[in-house]
Amino acid sequence: MENIAIILLDQIRTDMLGCYGHNIVKTPNMDKLADEGVIFDRAYTPASVCCPARTSLFTGQMPTNHKIIRNVEKAEVQDPSLNNPNIISDLKDHKKIYIGKWHVGGNILPKDFGFIGHNFDGYGYPGSNVYENMVFDQGPKKEDRYVKWLEEKGFETPKVTDEYFGENPHLRVQELCGKLHCPKEASLPFFVIDEAKKEILQAKKEGRPFFIWMNFWGPHTPCVVPEPYYSMYNPNDVTLDKSFYEPLKNKPNHYKNISQMWGMWDASEDRWKEVITKFWGYITLIDDALGEFFQFLKNEGLYDDIFLTVTADHGDAMGAHKMIEKGEFMFETTYRIPMIIKDPKSPRKGERENAMVYLHDLTPSCSDLINGNYSDFFDGKSLLPLLRNEAYDKRNGILGQLSGHFVSFEQRMWRNERYKIVFNATDLCELYDLEKDPEEINNLFYDEQFKDLKKQMLKELYCEMVEIKDPLANWLYRIINYL
Repeated sequence: MENIAIILLDQIRTDMLGCYGHNIVKTPNMDKLADEGVIFDRAYTPASVCCPARTSLFTGQMPTNHKIIRNVEKAEVQDPSLNNPNIISDLKDHKKIYIGKWHVGGNILPKDFGFIGHNFDGYGYPGSNVYENMVFDQGPKKEDRYVKWLEEKGFETPKVTDEYFGENPHLRVQELCGKLHCPKEASLPFFVIDEAKKEILQAKKEGRPFFIWMNFWGPHTPCVVPEPYYSMYNPNDVTLDKSFYEPLKNKPNHYKNISQMWGMWDASEDRWKEVITKFWGYITLIDDALGEFFQFLKNEGLYDDIFLTVTADHGDAMGAHKMIEKGEFMFETTYRIPMIIKDPKSPRKGERENAMVYLHDLTPSCSDLINGNYSDFFDGKSLLPLLRNEAYDKRNGILGQLSGHFVSFEQRMWRNERYKIVFNATDLCELYDLEKDPEEINNLFYDEQFKDLKKQMLKELYCEMVEIKDPLANWLYRIINYL
């Protein structure tokens, strides 16, 4: 029976990976995986904040169906049902392993669903209240396996220096970047890998197939990384986006508020390049940890036959439109995600796939791997036909849903082959020609030349919202003729 590994990065800008075309950031291990499998060029998250996206991957549903539409620490606490189908519910004989960040729901933990491994509640950043000088305080409230692991491995407590918080004096609660004083082997990515290896070896000893869901806390800020990664990239090699110099023209004012809140709207170009190079360093740190994991699988004779994917919950603006992180905006930098899949039964090696797919298509894919079918409870659909050159009904578009991050801000996105429309329920709406304007600088929504296209795309968006019973569909229906 097939072993399965889902590896989830946290908040990564897809075009900053080597295998997605970046010519500076070093990601040799993900690049090698791409050479051995299929790289998806149009993979999307259903929501560009952690909880909704991760819960979609776990449940196979769109956010308004699983009901977790904002991060739980910023909204009413919700949890996925223990009784509904999910990513492991059809894997009856597999040992189910969960390692790293959870951030699915508010109260229920991985163990409640039958996982063994970690039980980090909420965001659960293990460095909070552990690293010396660390300000960021979103650590786990129930247990922190990382602290015990540092002790077991004989590592000294890491220390943070050279912190940068942005330019907003009212936001000194999260380091955007900093130097971590410890060997790379004591860092969080290597902690995740070491713990994964331990659980896989136990499954192998028991003679059981395994499903492992490995979750990093990066390259999400705080980009606090050790040497050599802290100094690995030269700020002079950073080319800022064209949209950095034409930021947020004809966009909702709220977008600028977000950048100002992070203290990055008024940050100098040098400061921006500093943060970006630390983000790059974090990416390479994770890639190096993945290299160790892939070699471990090879040494144990598990690599060739494992179904393995590397993907992410959502993206990061990281300089586009002079914005950072994610939140109440729906640009490609935050909604497009990497997805690399190595399927041992796929004839496709080193190929690129242009079909539009969702993060939560991986959920029914796991059931399909084991049973040859999957529940219609899932909103996603299996990727196995794409991987194995079988009949596959490609989507006409991708729906994005967000109800806010820092504040309530209802948004819906419809992205088809060429265009993207964004319905901001209480603010300016957006329309972009992604072929001519890939950086989404020119908002065409209020341009009379695009009136018919706008009308057609709003109709497509509305129909998709009705299809999945999106509660915002009624509001769109009432005002659609006046947009």
